[in-house]
Amino acid sequence: MKKKFFRKAVCLAAAVILIASSLDAAGSQTKDKIKSTGKKIDELEEQKKDAQEKVGALKEEESSLKGELAGLNQQLSDVSAQINDLEGQIQQKQEEIQTTKEELKEAEIVEEKQYESMKLRIRFIYENGNTDLITALLGSESLADLLNRVEYVTEMNRYDRQMLSDYEETCKQISSKKKTLKNEKQELIAMQESMEQKEEQVNGLIAKTQTSIQSKQNEISNAQETVEDFETQIAKMKAYEEELERKKAEEAKKQAAAQKAAAQKAAEQQKGNSGSGTSGTPAAPSGGGSVTANASDLAMLAAIVECEAGGESYEGQWAVASVVVNRVKSGSFPNTISGVIYQSGQFSPVASGRFAVVLAQGAGSSCTQAASTALSGSTNVNFLYFCRASSGVEGTVIGNHVFY
Repeated sequence: MKKKFFRKAVCLAAAVILIASSLDAAGSQTKDKIKSTGKKIDELEEQKKDAQEKVGALKEEESSLKGELAGLNQQLSDVSAQINDLEGQIQQKQEEIQTTKEELKEAEIVEEKQYESMKLRIRFIYENGNTDLITALLGSESLADLLNRVEYVTEMNRYDRQMLSDYEETCKQISSKKKTLKNEKQELIAMQESMEQKEEQVNGLIAKTQTSIQSKQNEISNAQETVEDFETQIAKMKAYEEELERKKAEEAKKQAAAQKAAAQKAAEQQKGNSGSGTSGTPAAPSGGGSVTANASDLAMLAAIVECEAGGESYEGQWAVASVVVNRVKSGSFPNTISGVIYQSGQFSPVASGRFAVVLAQGAGSSCTQAASTALSGSTNVNFLYFCRASSGVEGTVIGNHVFY
């Protein structure tokens, strides 16, 4: 009888080992894929970050170019205003020149009259000499008449000198005014040409800057497309990671069910043969009782909660911390926080390296509080596993996770 029982026990143990081995092999492949996918996601996130930084730098360059363009546009506006002002001055100078030309014509007429008068006077003196003057003086009837005639002769000489002086002054004024007007007009034309050249230069700079801005905008567009490509790849990889997590959860669930079924069968058979036995199913603790932990354990638990449920509600964070504590207390997993967290293939963030980053930086206050509460013995779920709620696994759903 004992030999028969022993053979059944051996067969049952072999079956359990065979089932566990096949499930472990499948689970190992899934874990390896999850690890590889996590690393790929991290690489894509880093590449996306670099691409976003490039977009930011290009936008800063674009902003700088737009600032330069605004300055050039203002400069062009100022130059255009100066050109308009010069055109007004030139127009005004043209009017002054026209007025001066009319004045010059009148002055030239006066000059011509003065010249003709002087020619007649000189001709008269040349032809008659001083004969008429002497005759006029000798023909005086009295001293008074002589003095009058002398005064007359003196006035005539003074008049001749004044006429010559006026003629010379008129010629001088005409020459000076012509020269002044010519110089002023040349200066205005030179200034206008200079402003037009400056306007052309500014227009060239504006065109060049606009081309640079367009080129920069094209670079920004290409860089943004690169960011979008990375986002698309990351989304696909995360969807794949989610599917792997779901598969991992299914495999874990099957493994647990197989172990439970085998343990129950062994217990029933043992009870049938010996009349006593225990349920060999590793179950989650019923709750209560704190876990011995130090500051390092708290930091690690808070970090894994941050990685797995950083974006969840406090209840969801507390539930993840509770699962880790439940495993420590279950007897089916390592009996320390670090042992549970670093157990091969159990937590994807550990395999991908994200856990190490968060641990180095320190977890947030909410995740740290959830970890501290669970370590003190207060847990809000009585489960040993969790996965994404979208995986289809049945259990208690809290936020985006299902616990089972």
